[in-house]
Amino acid sequence: MYESGMRLPAFIKSQALALLAAWLLTPFVHALPSDKEQPIHIKSDTAEIDDAKGISIYRGNVNIDQGSMNLKAEVVTIYNDEEGISKVIAVGSPAHYRQQSEENEPFTHAFGNTINYFLADERIELRKNAKLQQEQDSFTGDRIDYDMKTRKVNAYSNQTSGNDSRVQMVLQPKKNKTNPGNGDDSDQ
Repeated sequence: MYESGMRLPAFIKSQALALLAAWLLTPFVHALPSDKEQPIHIKSDTAEIDDAKGISIYRGNVNIDQGSMNLKAEVVTIYNDEEGISKVIAVGSPAHYRQQSEENEPFTHAFGNTINYFLADERIELRKNAKLQQEQDSFTGDRIDYDMKTRKVNAYSNQTSGNDSRVQMVLQPKKNKTNPGNGDDSDQ
């Protein structure tokens, strides 16, 4: 269910939601080309690696870097299969994912008490206190699910909390690149 405090016709609201989410979530699909060629650096207080099961668990102030990608959480569990990493689950208060999709572009930040990233399915779930942010544009909710293949977003509020936990979007006006002045287009 989409919910928003904005009063827009349903079609426009759903289109704006889809476009914003696609724009904010692009880095999950299209990271800097050099990122995947960079080494992965993992720092944590403890590490459990079970090669037989294909599971690695990192606990305590976990910090994972690969190129422009950074993941910070209290616990990160990485699942491997015969094709490589299949799933990453990050848990924190909140966990924080950051990545840049192109040189000279702003970083996209994703937050959630749990971040589930299903690489094979190309699907991301942000759970509890979910937030996506790029510069001053943001998208928040109790839960945000994104299917990268279909570019479908489902955002949910917490219906049981009783407080103002509705899905919210903040969209800044796009700057006019042809006239970077004070916004006055009139001839004087």
